[in-house]
Order: sequence, then C-alpha cells, then structure tokens
Amino acid sequence: MACFNDPNSSSEAMLQVVHGYYELGMNEDAWNELRAVEKRFPQTSAIIQMKLLLLIKDEQWNDALSFSEELRRMEPQNGAGFIHGAYCLHELSRTGDALELLEKAPESVRQEAIYHYNKGCYQAAIGDIETARSCLQKSFDLDKSLVDVARKDPDLVALQGAL
Repeated sequence: MACFNDPNSSSEAMLQVVHGYYELGMNEDAWNELRAVEKRFPQTSAIIQMKLLLLIKDEQWNDALSFSEELRRMEPQNGAGFIHGAYCLHELSRTGDALELLEKAPESVRQEAIYHYNKGCYQAAIGDIETARSCLQKSFDLDKSLVDVARKDPDLVALQGAL
C-alpha cells in the first residue's frame, strides 16, 4: 500500500518514504513504494540508486551490478555507481575487477573515506596487506568512525590485530 496517494507528490518525497523503509529494514515496503514511484515518474538516477541499494540489501549482486552500470552511464561523476558496483563485484568473488572499477572512479570519489575503506578491504581480500593497511589508514584519517566498522568487518580478519 503506497503512502503517497496524492497525485501532486513529488518523486523526491516518495523516494524519502522508500529510503525510510530501507533504513528501517522494511524491504518489502520499500520495494512496494519504489514500484509506485516508478509507475508515476520517469527513471532517474535517484530512482536507480534507490533500487541499487535495495538490491544490495537483498544480496541480488548481479542485478545490483547492472543498476550500478546504468547509474555510471547516467551520472559518471556519481560515486555511488563506482562504490556500489565495486562492492557487488567483490561479493561476486570478482575482487580484482572491483579494484579496477574503483581505479576508474572520478577524482572526487577518490577523496572519500568509503573509497579508501573499500579499497583497503579488497586489497586485504587479495592478500596485499600492506596496501590494505595504507588504504584503511587514509579512510580512518577521513572518517574516524570507520575504525569501529573495520574491527567487525569479515574482510579485514587478516588485519584485526593491527586495527
């Protein structure tokens, strides 16, 4: 059941409802709301990005990867297409491809903590512990809260004593 029956509702307002359900872990409701948005509005990068997040939460890696590619085509400067696409590749056991995709990210994305954090995770996964440590330190310098995330991250088991 859609929360927005008002014909004057904007796609942004409706996407906020979708995102709220997503944040609460109510994926079925989020999907239902997203379908309502897609029926009323043309496909936008915001809609694609929300669909991408839901697919990742549902661990639908191949479908999410396809939407990350579409997002990169629509908005090549949007870091989400690169960050989420690389994550999907990593989850599909294509970590080398994930690292290659991150290297193609725009310079603006390379300044973000999550870029360095994910790169560190992927480097650790392929066994390059020194590069992983360096990347993670850059991410921690940019966002100290990632230290706690890293301590619980299964991709970083090899570095647990050093975090």
